[in-house]
Amino acid sequence: MLKIKDFGIKYKEKTIFEKVNLEIGRGEIVVVTGQSGCGKSSLLKAINGVITEAGEVQISGDIEFDGKSILEKSISNRSRFVSTVFQNPKTQFYCINTTDELAFALENRNIPRDKILEIIEEYTEKLHTASLLDKNIFTLSGGEKQLVAITGAACMDNNIYIFDEPSASLDKAAIELLKKMLLGLKAMGKIIIVAEHRLYYLADIMGKLAILHQKEMNVLKVEGTQKYLLDEIAKQYELRSFREIVKQELSSLACNTIRLIGGNDYRNTSDLLNCDKFLANYDQHHILDMSISFPVGINFIIGENGVGKTTFIKKLSGLSKGPGRSFWENKRIKKNYEFISMVMQDVNYQLFTESVWQEISIVSSDDELKKKVLTELDLYDKKDFHPQILSGGEKQRLLIGLAKVSKKPIIVLDEPTSGLCKGKMMKMINYLHEMESLGKVVIVITHDYELIHKCGGNVFEFVR
Repeated sequence: MLKIKDFGIKYKEKTIFEKVNLEIGRGEIVVVTGQSGCGKSSLLKAINGVITEAGEVQISGDIEFDGKSILEKSISNRSRFVSTVFQNPKTQFYCINTTDELAFALENRNIPRDKILEIIEEYTEKLHTASLLDKNIFTLSGGEKQLVAITGAACMDNNIYIFDEPSASLDKAAIELLKKMLLGLKAMGKIIIVAEHRLYYLADIMGKLAILHQKEMNVLKVEGTQKYLLDEIAKQYELRSFREIVKQELSSLACNTIRLIGGNDYRNTSDLLNCDKFLANYDQHHILDMSISFPVGINFIIGENGVGKTTFIKKLSGLSKGPGRSFWENKRIKKNYEFISMVMQDVNYQLFTESVWQEISIVSSDDELKKKVLTELDLYDKKDFHPQILSGGEKQRLLIGLAKVSKKPIIVLDEPTSGLCKGKMMKMINYLHEMESLGKVVIVITHDYELIHKCGGNVFEFVR
C-alpha cells in the first residue's frame, strides 16, 4: 500500500498544493489529473525522490510505502521499488541501442547477463515490444521511444510504477498497447499511478480518479455504476473527454490521404506554401518521397507513429538536408528560419535563456504584447522563473506564445497538446484561429483527434 498523507509542496513562496491524501493498493491503477501546472508532475517527483534535488522546494506531510515513510530515502534507494516513465522519455535514456537501454538498469543491479536477457525477452513479449529490440534509439519516433521507456521501467519489476503523460506522443495503436501494458502491470499486483490529461483510454481501467484542483486533491472511486459520473466530473473540472474521438468523426473536415513513398504529388498552385520533391532516406531506404502544398489556415498532419511526419517537418524547416525545395508565394525559400516558427515535440531543445520573460523577448521587443500573451497563457506570474522549471504543459504554452508574437508566416507545431488540459487546449485553439486570421499557414502534427474535432481545419493523413 502507498499512502500520501497530508502532503504539500511549495516552490519558493508559491504553494503548489497542500493537504493531499491518497491511498493506492497493489493491483490498482490511479489516474491523477487536473489543469496544466496544478502539480501532477511535482507529486510524481515527490514519490520517486527527484523533487528533493531541486532547490527552494519545501514539502510537508508524509509518503509511506508498506507502512514506512520513504521521504528520507535517496533517489537511489527509492529506485529499488519505484519505476518512473517521464513525460519526455529521452530524459531517461543512457544508451543508443534499445536492447542496451533495457539492460542498463539491470546491469547496475549486478544481475547476471543470461538473467538480463531472460528478463528482456519476458517483458518485451508480455508488453508486445519485441519489434523495438536492437534499434538505434535516435531513429525511433517519439511514440516508439515512449514504448521503449515503458518496457525498460517494467523490466525493473518494481512495486510502484508512475507514468507522467505516457500517451502524449502515441498514436491510436500505441495507446491500445499502452493500455495493455498498464493492465499487465495491474495483473502483476503493481501499484500504478498515471498523471494524464488524455483520459479516454483510462476510463474503464482506473480504480480511482484523483483531481488536483485549487491546491487540493479530490479523489473519486471509479467502479461499477459510478462510471456514469465521469462526464459530469469532466464538465465540473474542465477535464479532457472520457469518450474517444475516432477518425470517422473528422469526416466533416477536408481530409486528404498523402502517400509518402512513390513521388506522391498533392499540390495546389493557389496554396501559399509548396513543398516540391521532398526526399529522405534512412539505411538506404526511402522514408520520404513526395510533394505537397498547404493553404492559409489550420492544417493537421496525422498518421501512425514512425510513418514520417516529423521527418517531413525537419525537411520543411531545414533541420534535415537533402533533395527538395520549398516555395512561399511561388518564391524559393532559401533561409527557412526567416519564414518558419516551430514548436518542437520536445520543447526543451528550444529554451535557451534564464527566465520566461527573456525567452519571449528573443522574438519580440514589444513589452505590452509580451505581457498580453503571457497573461493569456497564464504564464505572466512566472515571467521571472527559469523556463526549465516549468511543467511540460507550461513549456509548451511558452513556445506557442513565442510563435504567436513572431511575425513569421509559417507556424509549425509538433504534438502541441501534450501536457495541456482542456482549458489550455481551448485557449490554444483560439490562438490557432487568430494566427489563421492573420493569414498564416499553420501546420499541426498530432495524434489528438479531440483537438482536431474541436478546432476544425484541413486534415492530411500520411501513409506509406
